[in-house]
Amino acid sequence: MDTKIRELSYGSMKFAGFINRTISFVNEKQLYNQKLWKSFVDVYRTKEDNEDARWRCEYWGKMMRGACLCYKYENDPKLYTVLKETVLDMLSTQDEDGRISTYLKESEFRSWDMWGRKYIMTSLLHFYEICPEIELKNKVLTAVKKHADYIIEHVGKEEGQINITDTSEWWLGVNSSSILEPFVNLYNVTKEEKYLDFAGYIVNEGGIRDGNLIKDVEEGKLLPYQYEEAKAYETMSFFEGVFEYALAINDEHLFEIAIKFFELVEESEISVTGNAGSEDENFSHCSINQTVKPERFCQETCVVVTYMRIMHKLFLITGDDKYYERFIRSGLNSYLSSLNFNNQSGYEYYSKVILDPLPFDSYAPLVYDRHGVSTGGLNFMKDGSFYGCCTCIGSAGIGLIATTSILEDDESIYINDYFIGEVNNKSIKVNIKGDYIKGEKVILDIHSLKDVKLRIPSWSNPSIMVNGQEINNIKGHYLSIGKGDLYVTISFNQKIVKEKVNDMVMYRYGNIVLGIDELSNLDITLEDIHAKDIKGFKPIECKDALVCFQAEYKGRDLIFKDYASTGKYWDIEKNRLTVFVKE
Repeated sequence: MDTKIRELSYGSMKFAGFINRTISFVNEKQLYNQKLWKSFVDVYRTKEDNEDARWRCEYWGKMMRGACLCYKYENDPKLYTVLKETVLDMLSTQDEDGRISTYLKESEFRSWDMWGRKYIMTSLLHFYEICPEIELKNKVLTAVKKHADYIIEHVGKEEGQINITDTSEWWLGVNSSSILEPFVNLYNVTKEEKYLDFAGYIVNEGGIRDGNLIKDVEEGKLLPYQYEEAKAYETMSFFEGVFEYALAINDEHLFEIAIKFFELVEESEISVTGNAGSEDENFSHCSINQTVKPERFCQETCVVVTYMRIMHKLFLITGDDKYYERFIRSGLNSYLSSLNFNNQSGYEYYSKVILDPLPFDSYAPLVYDRHGVSTGGLNFMKDGSFYGCCTCIGSAGIGLIATTSILEDDESIYINDYFIGEVNNKSIKVNIKGDYIKGEKVILDIHSLKDVKLRIPSWSNPSIMVNGQEINNIKGHYLSIGKGDLYVTISFNQKIVKEKVNDMVMYRYGNIVLGIDELSNLDITLEDIHAKDIKGFKPIECKDALVCFQAEYKGRDLIFKDYASTGKYWDIEKNRLTVFVKE
């Protein structure tokens, strides 16, 4: 995927606050853990998924992709050394036919085998992108091609081949069809037509067995939750491949279909915190049903990170900042809520097993519910360790937040967000002070060789001064302020906004959704709170919260925090939270 808008050079941005905290946490709890990497590679040697048709095969690739995205921000030699070592370890599992799989050859191409092969391809291509060593890059690319060539030989419409949608018994095969994206990416790297041809074959199959998701979107008669297959994570991953393929072959109509799908997802499936799946992990008309407590759990972490990845890509492709707004809404709310900073115990809903802590929670509650209700995609390995799918994907979220905040093209610098920190590369130097999330004035001291464009959030009513001159009549999504030496102050003037969603009420401060938890309000029953009784908000300091407000409620104090900071102690008895309250 070639785009005009691109990331800054590796390591050129250093942010403080929640970005630094999260990156450091993820490194120490996950990405530096060589024993963890080894356990994920070993399942490719032991073929453990062959015994129970599970998805341990995704763990290594998911975590590698996230680690590479974090590396783009950090440019950390220690992290690179760890990644190089585990990549070489993984390459050593490739057999003479090119297979890198956790399934035996005699029982391959079933269940989650193709899904795992997808994650081998996408993760190795992510490592290929960050790798500075030519010999190692060539070795990685050779391995990916052999891996892909074996798939092309055995999957397809010819006699003796298995159709792509028949390579999994799950979700009508859409999980297997999502291998479309890395095949397009492999074509983009190699320009070998056979990979693009195979991608075209997958597109023509429509994503699912006995149906066609692309035609469903094109016809426009159904919403995503009404499709024959409505698994949110896998279906979005398939359509990510569709728009990548459309770009590769310059098919404007197909690209518009993919865009239409994601617009339908935004309108009908995305909650106020930027995630989907109001019941379990499926599309469920979340825009309507998000105010209803689920029977089990909702808003999978895999779903929000996938949505963030796609919004990130669409912004790079189109330059339309609505995609960044969606991206950062999801990132600052649902995604950040998944971080298990307080080392709380895990839990598995179905087996009722208490687990040692993992770095990420798997689900994000919305109404009268709690964190830590289940460990998504849980599997145990033969070495006695365990892990979950949502924990593996988690690091990708913070890597994207960090690298997407400031971008560039040949003519311009795009300051999409205003996190405290410094940027220093050949195009721009900038020092950013002031925590805008808390409502503080932002100060930017800039020296830029390119035109600087300041993103104006849709929720803001900003007051901006550039080199002492007030900017009036601010219009549009970006404000161009020129280049050279620029001293900028911005007050976004955000206010707490009360919003009605269905028959419930929620509160928002800028792009931050506010929540209420029991721990901060021990003498109040969440279900008894009515918005009509809430009066007056004033900011206060709360430990480990991005924002915190105190309101008057029936003669008592009612504490609101940013949603991502609510309900974070799920090992204690009173641990529930809610975003929505009754009118």
